Amino acid sequence: MAARARSVVYGGPAGATSRRRRAVGVCALGAFALATSAHAAPPEPAPFGAGEGRSLLRDIDMPQSHVAGEIDAAAVAVNPAAMGFLRGFSGVLAGNYTRATSQRRGGGFGVFVAVPLQLKLFGQKLADTFLSLGAGYQRLCPFGCGRLPSQDSVEWYRDDWYPADLDYNKLTLAAAVPLMRWAPGLSLGISYARTWSERNLYAQRLHQAELSLAYRPSRYVALGLVARAINTPRAGQDLRIPEPPRPGILDRRQPFELDAEVAVRPIKGSRALELGVGARVVPLPNADPRFHTPVLAPRGRIAAGGAAWRLFGEVERYYVNTVGQREATDALRAMVGLELDFTHVGVAAAPVLGPNGADGFGAQGGAFKLRASAERYATLAQAPLEALRFDVDRYAGDRGAGRLVDALDKASEQRQGRAVVALEVDGSGNGWGEIEEIREAMLRVRARGGKVAVYLRGAGLKDYFLATAADRVILHPGARLSIVGMRSEVFYYAELLGRLGAKAEFVRAYEYKSRPEQWERTGPTPESDAQRRLLLTDIWNHVVRTVAQNRKTTPEQVVQWIDTAPHTAEQALRAGMIDAIGYADELEGELEKWLARKVTLRAPSALPVHDMSFGPGPAIAVVHVEGTISDGASLTVPIVGSVLAGGDTLVRAIDRLREDRRVKAVVVRIDSPGGSVAASDDMARALDRVAKIKPVVISFGDVAASGGYYVATAGSYIFADATTKTGSIGVFRPKVDVSGVLEKFGVKVESVDYGARGGLYTWFKPYSEDERAAAQAGVDASYREFTARVAKARKLTPEQVDALARGRVWSGVRARELGLVDAYGGLREAVAYARERAALKPGEGEVRHVPAPPTLGDQISALFGLKLPSPLGLGESAMVWVLRRLPPSLWLSEHPSELALAEETIEVE
Repeated sequence: MAARARSVVYGGPAGATSRRRRAVGVCALGAFALATSAHAAPPEPAPFGAGEGRSLLRDIDMPQSHVAGEIDAAAVAVNPAAMGFLRGFSGVLAGNYTRATSQRRGGGFGVFVAVPLQLKLFGQKLADTFLSLGAGYQRLCPFGCGRLPSQDSVEWYRDDWYPADLDYNKLTLAAAVPLMRWAPGLSLGISYARTWSERNLYAQRLHQAELSLAYRPSRYVALGLVARAINTPRAGQDLRIPEPPRPGILDRRQPFELDAEVAVRPIKGSRALELGVGARVVPLPNADPRFHTPVLAPRGRIAAGGAAWRLFGEVERYYVNTVGQREATDALRAMVGLELDFTHVGVAAAPVLGPNGADGFGAQGGAFKLRASAERYATLAQAPLEALRFDVDRYAGDRGAGRLVDALDKASEQRQGRAVVALEVDGSGNGWGEIEEIREAMLRVRARGGKVAVYLRGAGLKDYFLATAADRVILHPGARLSIVGMRSEVFYYAELLGRLGAKAEFVRAYEYKSRPEQWERTGPTPESDAQRRLLLTDIWNHVVRTVAQNRKTTPEQVVQWIDTAPHTAEQALRAGMIDAIGYADELEGELEKWLARKVTLRAPSALPVHDMSFGPGPAIAVVHVEGTISDGASLTVPIVGSVLAGGDTLVRAIDRLREDRRVKAVVVRIDSPGGSVAASDDMARALDRVAKIKPVVISFGDVAASGGYYVATAGSYIFADATTKTGSIGVFRPKVDVSGVLEKFGVKVESVDYGARGGLYTWFKPYSEDERAAAQAGVDASYREFTARVAKARKLTPEQVDALARGRVWSGVRARELGLVDAYGGLREAVAYARERAALKPGEGEVRHVPAPPTLGDQISALFGLKLPSPLGLGESAMVWVLRRLPPSLWLSEHPSELALAEETIEVE
């Protein structure tokens, strides 16, 4: 009777037909109960339930079970927590065709999408990925996809009016919360799934909940853990069959499962070899043969290959159940396949091998996965010839220049000598030192066989200095080459203060520390004038020689170009200063004429690069000391455009790097004229503590002087550009007597002092002779400490340092000759040297930049929450033009304190 049972249906049409179907269903259930009774003699085996025991909630079998491992949108089903590591949108189409005779239940197809979300406000990023969302749809085929080849092989489902189509649908919604900020490498996930079917009685309206974890503690190891079906839903409980022959025969609880895996990349954390060991654990397996699984189903996988291709294999244990005999036999599923990656697309495919009925061990079917992602992968395909177009104006500042240098280096390295780069320049916001580092990156592109062009919309000497590092310089037809020279501008405020009734009373160490002169005098001292001319001469000579070398002419010719500037585009072309004239929309055509081949001009991709590593490996930390050094927190002050390198912020960041075992060396990137002596000393001492356990290397940007050089004394080696402004080893204490200003407004200040020097720090009266002597003594003490640190760091005597110090500002060229700098080079060279000192191989270890740039919230706080007291008595209504030229450490000071600030920077017209 069991062999001829009719199928069970539900929700059919009303009337006699429906009643007939329900009656047939009851008979079928009774037959199945008798056939599976433990006390009755075994009848003719019933194929229903034979084959793989598998929970209805299991997903399709995909190439490689990455519970821990590579990440794409398939993580929605495999391990939702892993979505927290995504850097961009990902979509996956996966499928598994399973032959019906294999009695495997992993067939079907699925579509999955996942996207990481960033927190943004007004277009500015407030936080990295704080949440990843995903969704997936699957069509699951329990006995192979499509109709069964033989109705006789599954008599339980045979019916004249009921096709043997048991496929069902599954919808999954998932979310991941990365916790990298608090626990690096950790992400948590949650998912909810619902199944439905038109035919399959057991897969109707099942609800599934999952919790998951993904942990990547290092580049060598990744761990994944998924708790599946934690709600243990019941299958078949909603079937509309009155009075089943045995209570609960259709009520089958789907088991709770733990799916765990450890993945290892033993070869230096690279994708060259990956091993994965995992298991699916079912503490309380379902007794129903159709859903009966091993308590422990181990799984192993291996993958080997290059950055863009991999061969992989996987083996997994499962049960083959025989219903009539109530037995379960061990079986193995295996697959060996190939995975290929292209920039935004990837594909993987493999045959699925295992027991195949009477045919023995063989092909059960095949699995494939097609990936599309916003992330950029290493690719097998050689990219067509493209010219990357960089707008240099968007890379202003020290960090901006660093990003441009990295982008140029990556472009030439990835294209292996085929890089074509076009830089568009229209008034760069970078300093001379930063321009030098961009030039060096352009020259490296050329040295690797690439081509570099610069398009000028007009240019001063600094922009032209940048352009001459290119193979080809193109100028806008209506623009002029205004390379009129260099000039140093220093503003003197003594007369202005006098008209306001104020008087500057600075004390300094010593004669070359010229910043106080701006407030006390109407012009420079001979010493200040001499050092300024020497600095400008050094930079001038370097620029002229470099331009002459790049344009294949003489320094005398370059000087003549400058002396007869500005030049029209036609004049510049005839003189050999440029190579071509053209409009911006003709740039692509100009490149094609120059290279004699088709060129596609495009901006560099803003899409993220896929992270090939499991987790963080060794790192080289770059600590950015940007702007005027001040006490308190780092800030970028809007409106006045001042950048403050806060001692509190930087010391905390440095201390964290000392404790971080992944950080193997620290590079301190200094682009600062100095500032607070106390804050500079705090940073230097924090770096001293780091230097006891890991290398500390210094990189100078456009300016690294005074307090900036004080911080540099903590490093073992200093790199500087030829045009870097450095030195200014000296100290001053600012004080402005504003009592005359108050008198003009009828304000009188009465004070009561206890102590002979109770009024030392007030700005409402002039110094007494005793107070001035005390202030000078304090400045002298700070100077002695400063020079002592320099002497120790540079291995010089105090007398040698004093001869180089006394506030003198040097160019990078001169500083190297004098022993204040060790080598020419920018941030790239400093990082390479730090890797060498840390015993890392070239290119090994990520470069981590700290602290993070100020967020929009910081900017808003600075704009609305920061008070700007004016020591000059001008009030907050003073002109922004004046405020931009005041040192922030001065107008943010509550009282006079020692400052180590350098001379004004050079401006180019």
